[in-house]
Amino acid sequence: MSKCLNPNCLHQNSAETELCQECGSKLLLAERYRALEIIGEGGFGRTFKAVDEFKPSKPLCVIKQFFSTVQDAKSIQKATELFEEEAIRLETLGKHRQIPELFAHLVQDNHQYLVQEYIAGQNLAEELATEGVFSETKIREFLNEMLPILEFVHSHQVIHRDIKPENIVRIAKSERGENQKYSLVLVDFGAAKFTSKTALAKTGTLIGSAAYIAPEQVRGKAIFASDIYSLAITCIYLLTGVAPFDLFDSSEDTWVWRDYLKSPVSLQLSQIIDKMLKTATKNRYQTAREILHDLNSYPELTTVKNNIPKLFIGGVAGISCLFLTGIVLAGIFSSSPRQKPVVIQSEKLKLEPRKPVISTPEFGGLYAKSPTGTVQAFPLEHTDVTAKIAGNVSRVEVVQRFTNPYQTPLEAVYQFPLPDESAVDDMEIRIGDRVIKGVIKKREQAKKIYNKAKKEGKTAALLEQERPNIFTQSLANIKPGETIEVVIRYTDALKFAGGDYEFVFPMVVGPRYHPGNSNLSSFPEKPIHLASLPTTNSLTNLLSQTAKTPPKERSGYDINVTVEIDAGVPISNIISTSHQIQIQKVAASGLPSITQVQLNKTDTIPNKDLVLRYQVAGKETQSTVLSQADNKGGHFAVSLIPALEYQTKEIVPKDVVFLMDTSGSQSGAPLAQSKVLMRRFLQGLNPDDTFTIIDFANSAQTLSTQPLANTPANQKKAIDYVNNLKANGGTELLNGIDTVLNFSPAKNGRLRSIVLVTDGLIGNENQIISRIQKQLQPGNRLYSFGVGSSVNRFLLNRLAEVGRGTVHVVRHDESVDAVVEKFFNEINNPVLTNIEVTWQGLGEAPEIFPLKPADLFAQEPLILYGRKQDRLSGNLQITAVAAGGKPYRKTFPLRFDSDGGNEAIAQLWGRAKIKELMLEMTDGEMSERVEAVTNVALGYRLLSKYTAFVAVSDEQRVDPNNSSRREKVKKHTPDGMVGIPEPSFVWAILLFGLYMGWKHWVQLCKAKKLSENS
Repeated sequence: MSKCLNPNCLHQNSAETELCQECGSKLLLAERYRALEIIGEGGFGRTFKAVDEFKPSKPLCVIKQFFSTVQDAKSIQKATELFEEEAIRLETLGKHRQIPELFAHLVQDNHQYLVQEYIAGQNLAEELATEGVFSETKIREFLNEMLPILEFVHSHQVIHRDIKPENIVRIAKSERGENQKYSLVLVDFGAAKFTSKTALAKTGTLIGSAAYIAPEQVRGKAIFASDIYSLAITCIYLLTGVAPFDLFDSSEDTWVWRDYLKSPVSLQLSQIIDKMLKTATKNRYQTAREILHDLNSYPELTTVKNNIPKLFIGGVAGISCLFLTGIVLAGIFSSSPRQKPVVIQSEKLKLEPRKPVISTPEFGGLYAKSPTGTVQAFPLEHTDVTAKIAGNVSRVEVVQRFTNPYQTPLEAVYQFPLPDESAVDDMEIRIGDRVIKGVIKKREQAKKIYNKAKKEGKTAALLEQERPNIFTQSLANIKPGETIEVVIRYTDALKFAGGDYEFVFPMVVGPRYHPGNSNLSSFPEKPIHLASLPTTNSLTNLLSQTAKTPPKERSGYDINVTVEIDAGVPISNIISTSHQIQIQKVAASGLPSITQVQLNKTDTIPNKDLVLRYQVAGKETQSTVLSQADNKGGHFAVSLIPALEYQTKEIVPKDVVFLMDTSGSQSGAPLAQSKVLMRRFLQGLNPDDTFTIIDFANSAQTLSTQPLANTPANQKKAIDYVNNLKANGGTELLNGIDTVLNFSPAKNGRLRSIVLVTDGLIGNENQIISRIQKQLQPGNRLYSFGVGSSVNRFLLNRLAEVGRGTVHVVRHDESVDAVVEKFFNEINNPVLTNIEVTWQGLGEAPEIFPLKPADLFAQEPLILYGRKQDRLSGNLQITAVAAGGKPYRKTFPLRFDSDGGNEAIAQLWGRAKIKELMLEMTDGEMSERVEAVTNVALGYRLLSKYTAFVAVSDEQRVDPNNSSRREKVKKHTPDGMVGIPEPSFVWAILLFGLYMGWKHWVQLCKAKKLSENS
């Protein structure tokens, strides 16, 4: 293949073509170098993998092309100079086996080009992500190989100015010579930067990357020791895997990298790195040779650790006991134990398990004590999930297997999550070969049927919805030693954004924080036996909760998930950001192959949501209409992706308010990931944008009450602010929301964009949604980002919908690059606004949801669900305003000629109507709306807040007069979460403990005095 070098074309041509078949440009650079593919690009150019056709062996090479998409003349001039300087530097250095050789520097078609040696391998940032943090031995090998390269570079009076893991490549073993001792190559000797694939690589207006830059470089003065400083930061990043910004404590003005070592290092290496990191250049190593001398001449010393004198320990023993008492209580009840930042870009997160309150044979398992005191396994043994995806609709079957390990009948109560917009339309129980079908009833009626059956000794199952994404399964009268399966089925639509289809299966319910001052009485949750949600607003609730399993620990049950994808066309790039998966093709005779995805056998702990993404081959379908007809009418689903482009000059300047959750549930990995997101957000703002930051927990604080201009100084101020944030307190999201809503309106011609970063684990969702519905100013948008392994997608989705924005979820251990890139494509590219849907045809207009379609963003579909009760034909017309004020119109013909079609379309319409009705009741229930929800749910056999599924055996299966036990299935702690958000309760417990201790001390004193008097 041959890639066209014309920046406005980039057409892929056949290998032997001389001129581009699309634009007619020459395909060979300097009549010899043929571009094969783009391997990097940014605001000032592209990098191509290429081949040198002049040489008989046709070796690979790299073409760097300079052109600018940036309009700032000063930036273009500076980038041009740096591009030319790279060529000069490489020519100055000549040939070195660990520096890419410069083959050519030329101008063709008014564009500058560099042609360099191609280095096949992996950069150290990628190596860190795949292999984990470096050991001391590996760091020593790294320094012993890198320092001679720096010595050579500096001897030619060249300062690299951008030492970082992305610019150090380890040559692939297959490319090394048999006796070749070296493996590292130092690349990129210019600061005309090209896009990096890691979160820390973005270069600002300064020469060098912000995370690795020496202090003197910030002031525009680079010296040889600046490269040494950057090399030291590279070392501590490779040793810890923690972002460099998080390794520096700006409040103390000191590096704290030792605190985050996974393994201790020698005092010698520690002292060498510290000297390389000195802020004062006169105290820093001046040459690479000095470091090599110290590194290889000092004897190995003891490892770095804290040595505390025994006398000191004895002196503080009494105080320590009191302090540890508080720590133990805080460990049980607090959400905010001080944690080390968690590795974001290396191996899978590993957190230390917390101690169980009650000892069990296997910590974190599903256990309960029998009447004799014996610890036995809990009833839920296993969950099987089978999802079949056709097009963009999934049909999912969930099988929960319960076993009674006791000698008496058992009632099991299990709370679990499902997608918030899933249409749950079937439930049954299986007892051996028997299948008992569930029926849909009004919720109160279903509960009465269940309780009556339980009293009569019949086996019964009750499935209820507590919240749109949280459900309760109750199963009564499981006979001793018996196994019963409960089957739940639902339909859901896949999310499509940025070219990716996304299937999500939630697996764990995170603890919810209920603000003490929230007024929930207007719309109370209906209590359901033992199935109340885990909350953190009272001592009773906390003490009554079954203990949660710690992250990464196996429970008494596990899960197996199988996803079958029949997209109708080939699919590619199947990935899971959450789990290890196995992929295979399953072919049936005469049918196209189906892609089957399963969880790896080693990754079946249900403590994190499954996220599966894939792409379909070929050009994306721009619009589709699916229809279905039955005795309830004709139903249809419309999906529209407008084929429109948005010009850079049409981007509206924004006042961006970042709303950042720093409550206790963000402790550890989630907060570390939120900080990475914030730094990337700040770096991605447009020059004309302004910003500020609000962080909220028990209260809300702001970086600035007025929008800050997007300048280097303000960015540094913001990054320092973010780096110093700590996770502690309750999730008082309303405080943050009210703070931003009280800001003065954005000026004319500017757009206010609110970016919320949170896990959403709160109990007052309706109160928050209602506040945004009522008070978000016209023209403002709210974008929600969920951070964590099991976030509250219901809240995040609804806030984005009523806030006319978009929603993204990023795991605590996932690279943020792709999601940030998608976000800026959206925030800069609203494709359609003021969308209206009208009916042109016979009969009454169809009932379409959502009633008010939200604005549409780049690579995002408009999804509509409709019902035409009279089934008469006609056209559906969609009108809107496109970029630049241009009118947009699209017409879809609708026909309902005969019964049939995909029944899922009808179920999804029913669910969409229920969702719309529930959004109208965020302030409180209204009888007519409750009745409407109930009627739709009963008519379409859907689980809802006001309906439930119940299944009952015909015969009595246990003696109702005998005693029975009731157990609540324990839930996992979400992966990456280290606590429950309610520090105010911790203080209450501590104060109570101090009071009781004081009271006991007073009693002892009185007793002693009485004894002395007698």
